[in-house]
Amino acid sequence: MKTAEKKLKAAKLRILATGQRAMAARYRRQAAHPVYPGQDTICLDKADQITALAAREEAEAAILDAG
Repeated sequence: MKTAEKKLKAAKLRILATGQRAMAARYRRQAAHPVYPGQDTICLDKADQITALAAREEAEAAILDAG
């Protein structure tokens, strides 16, 4: 893969990760103000999952940058 293509793919992955982290933050805010019993747990679980996905995207971007 060419250097410019790698940089482009890494940038796209970072953009995706930024959106995922914003979504995780929204879930965490909702968890602080649950509408129904148990919603806080559900929202925190989703936030953790999405944060992990964002970390994966950022790691893939770092690999592309290093390679």
